[in-house]
Amino acid sequence: MITIYQANSSIDAKLIQDQLSFANIPSHIMGDLLQGGVGELQPQGLVKVMVDEEDFEQAKEVIIEWEKNIPKKEKVIKQSSKSSYSSLILIAAIVLIMLGFYYISN
Repeated sequence: MITIYQANSSIDAKLIQDQLSFANIPSHIMGDLLQGGVGELQPQGLVKVMVDEEDFEQAKEVIIEWEKNIPKKEKVIKQSSKSSYSSLILIAAIVLIMLGFYYISN
C-alpha cells in the first residue's frame, strides 16, 4: 500500500476514504488512533490514507476532483464567524433571561 493522502485529522481521512469507496477503490486509514497521544507526539502528519499501488492514479484523480468541490477557506471562516457571533448572542440572551428569573423569584 502507498500513501495517497496525508490528512489533518481522522475526520478528513474518513471523508477521503468515503470518496474512494464511492469510486470502488479500497483504502485504509493509518494513524487515526495516534491523535489521542498529541501531547507527546507531533500533532501533524499522523493520519494517512493508503491505497494499493495499482489504484494510485485513479485514487489521485478522485481526490483532486473532491478537493475542487471543497469551499475556499475564506468562505468557511466567514461562515464560522457568523455562527460564532450568533452563538454568543444566544448565550447572552439565555444568561439575561436566567438573571431576570432569579431577580423576580427573590
